[in-house]
Amino acid sequence: MTGSPAAPVALDGSHVLAVPRGTPVLEYARAWFPAAAWSREPATAAQAATAARPTGARFRGIALAAPDPAGVLSLDGVAEVVGPHPVEAAEARALGLPARPSDLYGLPTGPVAGATVGPDLVAGWATAVARRAGGGILPAARDRAVVPDPAAAVDLTLWSAVPLSPDDALPLVRPSLSGSRLTLDAPPGGAIGFIVTASYEYDGAVEVRCGRSREVPAVLSTLDWREHGPWSYRVTWRPPDPMELEVPHPSQLHVIARQRVAPGIARVVAALWRAVGGTVVDAGGFLVPHAEVEERARPR
Repeated sequence: MTGSPAAPVALDGSHVLAVPRGTPVLEYARAWFPAAAWSREPATAAQAATAARPTGARFRGIALAAPDPAGVLSLDGVAEVVGPHPVEAAEARALGLPARPSDLYGLPTGPVAGATVGPDLVAGWATAVARRAGGGILPAARDRAVVPDPAAAVDLTLWSAVPLSPDDALPLVRPSLSGSRLTLDAPPGGAIGFIVTASYEYDGAVEVRCGRSREVPAVLSTLDWREHGPWSYRVTWRPPDPMELEVPHPSQLHVIARQRVAPGIARVVAALWRAVGGTVVDAGGFLVPHAEVEERARPR
């Protein structure tokens, strides 16, 4: 469906990231690219209207082209994301995207001279943003729309300055993950502190892996150092068939199992956070507010 009438002409030839109207794209960009900044900030509706309305007698009867209200978001000083280009719900639906008012952003389709981030990394970031925000991706060919399932990302990691011993962690984990047991106990100075695992007959297993990490997600560099630490508590789901994590449309059995384990994962993270503090990061590398963790913990 090349040249779809719902796609803004300014985005022709670009890959497109679509997100719900008002999504804080700069915040998401800094989660992966901490130096990201607007090299040209988007104009507000009022600013665009004022700029397009000339004043004075000499302008009477003259129609001027409205200035481009889209901003330019630099990821690394060279590679750029251009937008937002707003579309209404019907236009988004025509493009195969979620039917809601959306903002579209143009992405580079190939390597950019002098850029420190490649197109594959930008595409990975855009896909993660689309999943996190409930949006989608339009390839430059406009032959399809890619709409990642936000519910597919259930894994969470708590980053804290406080390590727990297995004896302290087990009572925090077991109320949310029945049958949890210690499956690996290593010296605290090692790469892995311990692993607690809860296994289920039909739903796979959930691992809580505590360890000290030398590398932390880029998003933590945007926070005060006192808000996190090098100790990670990774709560990860291992489904019965791991290959289903890689497919866009997993089986109904996989989806049901995921729905059953997801609240327990969030409850474990909430319990650990109350014990040791820190910051929660999701599988896409984005911050997860505590209110959202609590919301995820509610049974569905």
